[in-house]
Amino acid sequence: MSRLLTVPCVLACAALLTVGAPASAQPAGGQAPPPPKNLQVLKADTYGPAMRAFTQALGVQCNYCHVVEPTRDMASDEKQTKKTARLMLQMVGHVNEMIASGVGKPAGDVVRVQCWTCHRGKAIPETPPPAAPRP
Repeated sequence: MSRLLTVPCVLACAALLTVGAPASAQPAGGQAPPPPKNLQVLKADTYGPAMRAFTQALGVQCNYCHVVEPTRDMASDEKQTKKTARLMLQMVGHVNEMIASGVGKPAGDVVRVQCWTCHRGKAIPETPPPAAPRP
């Protein structure tokens, strides 16, 4: 079984939970971006990579979870998708803790769940139909 890459989404989910400007954004004048506001699950030093991972894992953009128009209020908790993302991150963290403590392997050998594990580029994960019964 190939090992899944760990993504802060795991610590399951797309431009979802941060608040504040993306880490790669530079305000005019080359100044550092302002620190993120309203972080409740993610850490300030990992939210930028997490947002990029969410974008890929869920196939969404920032406006899926954040209030972008007209105010670009990334800290707002107005959208349900952002609230759901926080819950998903907590769930993934709990699942990974249970796996790590229950499989009896060194931490480096434990496969971790992440947003991509279920979402596979879709905002709403698709559940495949059950396999046909064997003859």
